[in-house]
Amino acid sequence: MWKVASFWMFLDIVEKNDELKQKLNEKDLRFIKELIEGVDTADPQWPATGRSKNKAFLYEIVINKWNGIDVHRWDYFARDCHHLGIPNSFDHQRLLESARVCKVNGRNHICFRDKVADNVYDMFRTQYTLYSQAYQHKIGNISQKKIIDALLEARDKLPKISPIAVSKLQDDIERKIRWITGVSSHTHEDDENSTELNREMREFAKLTDHIFEEILYSSDVGLEGARKKLEDVVKRRLPKCVGETRLIKRDNLDHKKALNQTLQNMWNKAVDEWNKLHPAVFLDKKDFSTEVIQLDCTHSTGKNPIDNVYFYRKWNLTEAFKIKKYEVSSLLPEEFTEYVGRVYYTKNSVEEEMDAKECFKWWCLGKCVIELYDQREFKGTKCVIKGNCPSLDRCSITEVRSCKVIRGVWKLWKGRGYNGDDYLLKEGEYPDLKALSDCKSTASAPAPAPVPDPAWSLECLPFTIHLYEKVNFEGPIFETTVDHRSLDGCGINEVHSCKVLSGVWDLCEGPDYAEPRYQLQKGEYPNPGSWCASDPTAPALSVKCVTE
Repeated sequence: MWKVASFWMFLDIVEKNDELKQKLNEKDLRFIKELIEGVDTADPQWPATGRSKNKAFLYEIVINKWNGIDVHRWDYFARDCHHLGIPNSFDHQRLLESARVCKVNGRNHICFRDKVADNVYDMFRTQYTLYSQAYQHKIGNISQKKIIDALLEARDKLPKISPIAVSKLQDDIERKIRWITGVSSHTHEDDENSTELNREMREFAKLTDHIFEEILYSSDVGLEGARKKLEDVVKRRLPKCVGETRLIKRDNLDHKKALNQTLQNMWNKAVDEWNKLHPAVFLDKKDFSTEVIQLDCTHSTGKNPIDNVYFYRKWNLTEAFKIKKYEVSSLLPEEFTEYVGRVYYTKNSVEEEMDAKECFKWWCLGKCVIELYDQREFKGTKCVIKGNCPSLDRCSITEVRSCKVIRGVWKLWKGRGYNGDDYLLKEGEYPDLKALSDCKSTASAPAPAPVPDPAWSLECLPFTIHLYEKVNFEGPIFETTVDHRSLDGCGINEVHSCKVLSGVWDLCEGPDYAEPRYQLQKGEYPNPGSWCASDPTAPALSVKCVTE
């Protein structure tokens, strides 16, 4: 919208200036329009009409749709980092000094010296920082939604904020171009349409932040709803963010809306399970909202930012080439796009907000649950723990003699505050903790464990593995923190590649953990051969977490 409105305003200036009208022809005006809107200079069918394809590099200056390196970004990077107090490590002057035009696949493109490739990464890292710390800040997003809702509610009372259809603007832009260049003459109908649109756009041009205060301090009954929303922003009566987490983007979820729906469904399910575990607490799913934001450290979602950037070398200034990521640095990330999911609590109850935050932590830990008993064979007083516990002094039992790991992997420490020897317990029942020394310990030289006393502490360790249906981490993905005897209901049919994020996992070629079995440490496995499968094409059909 802003690009279309910007060009309309430019045409409005030209229309009133006879000198400019004489100097600019129709081709020039269309060229300026294309500069503002951007043109894909890599399109095999040259899409621009303002200039021919041998001038492709001109379209990579203002809005660069090919690789995103343009002065539009440089401008707001410098300005916003300065005013927000965010350090800007990107040096646009270094890129600018090395820029030159080279022939690439028959077209002239802007290329850069090979030594400034790291600057390209710096540029997109700055973009990521601005979006994560400012543009997509949780309070900013909440406030923005409130303000938008207020403006939409007030638009009938305040004509200056009435929406203007982009299609209507586009039609008027074409008329203006023809009028200015003398290609066509005015008609009575055109004059009427243009006059109305001119009035609307001039009102739009006057629209500044003062509209916020105009609504906020208005006594108009018709603006009461909008006024209350803005009062919420001023007085910080806003939904509270109970937590945020990084999300894994599935192949079949190709946009934020679908990811957000999945996040909402997962959170609703977690709330239901939390309520069952806490009969005295009730969290209402209607009191929560979710949001998914996309953070890019690149121009094209998920792609390496230098994929569409060409470079030249000092000894050959005319030959353009693509540089490999490893030639820049071995410390660069593997992923350049991430998705962050947020959950907001919309009511104003401090107690419920704290419960919601505890629920969120529990959910992020993989919904870990362990039952502790003060007598052997799961008898006596029971205590259910759903998160990290730095000391059992806080629990309702004085000692622990048996336990049931309902979900997740737990580390049991022999001291308060996660100190002393530690033991890992995976899902299952432990009727006599005196035999805990039989479990494999993560301590370097474990001693036989005595009966645990109240000084023990517990930490939940949800080991995680990502399973992919195709090799090279392609196709549908399934994330799990628990064992799966089969892949039924997991969204994938078989495993041809995987990423072990934490823990040690067994991949089994048959269901029900049937042999052959391959034990995988933390790392990435792009195909069955990488985990030493006897048949390099044989997929895995079940997965099991192994205690370290």
